[in-house]
Amino acid sequence: MKIQSFLYGLIVHIAIFFFVVFGMFAAMAAAVLPAFLFDWLPDAFFMFFGVFLMLFLYAFGWFWAAKFALDQKLRWIDFQIGSLVPLVLMFALFFIDGASVADIVYDWDDAGCGFVPPAFVFLCSFYAFVLLPVYQYKLRNQVFAEGADMKRRLYRVWGDLVLLLLLLIGITLLFVDR
Repeated sequence: MKIQSFLYGLIVHIAIFFFVVFGMFAAMAAAVLPAFLFDWLPDAFFMFFGVFLMLFLYAFGWFWAAKFALDQKLRWIDFQIGSLVPLVLMFALFFIDGASVADIVYDWDDAGCGFVPPAFVFLCSFYAFVLLPVYQYKLRNQVFAEGADMKRRLYRVWGDLVLLLLLLIGITLLFVDR
């Protein structure tokens, strides 16, 4: 294992998380005026664009991180393993108190962290743990793609993220207690 590739994957995952969070804060600040001007629009309209912006920032961050990793000849598998470490640490936080998976997944009434139930955070973390290697594989193929310009490649990566998000939403709805 190349420790440099592993550490790069770990640091990049954390850096992309903060990049997306700060990008969303900037987008929320910029959306205050349009939200007041277009008050008659439902909140879901603004949330829709916020989610797509978040995914675009996430795709942008991972695209450039993967491009840098491949340009520096880092080992791709070590890069992927390093990027999964933050998700493993999140899982450890869920199981520290001895809760079972069923207790966590079906607990949609607890307020948790702010207004997001812990079940939603757990399921999204689990899906990210499963789907991130698949997404990174597709990302690697897009970075190496011949004949397409960077803008097209970034849009393809963003489209893959949107499809993965729709899959996550559909699977998460299976666990919501009705």
